Amino acid sequence: PGHPWVRRRSGITAAELAATPLVAREPGSGTRRYLEEALDAQASLERVSPVAELSSTTAIKAAVAAGIGPAVLSSLAVTQELAAGTLRAVPVRGLDLTRRLLAVWPDGRQLTGAAADLRAIAVRPG
Repeated sequence: PGHPWVRRRSGITAAELAATPLVAREPGSGTRRYLEEALDAQASLERVSPVAELSSTTAIKAAVAAGIGPAVLSSLAVTQELAAGTLRAVPVRGLDLTRRLLAVWPDGRQLTGAAADLRAIAVRPG
């Protein structure tokens, strides 16, 4: 919550994000790969090395809260921390990090149980 970016009402630019050593997931993780691809595709930005590479979202949240550096995480992963004020969201201008999820199942089959529940949640608006 004390990071200088928090005080900036308009957020930061994609270039500032790419130039900042972040607390990141380990190389090859889906979250990290998605951010790297978005920076490459949308902004053609070269990234600096992370300040730390951690293997879990929980570890990243703890490192960010301890002031080690900022991170990019799913809004769903930080819902409780944002509500409690232990972490703050900072908008990034010029970078769309919206993820598109796909569900695949055999043609002619209906999803049942937990799979059907998950799909219902995923397609729900908002």
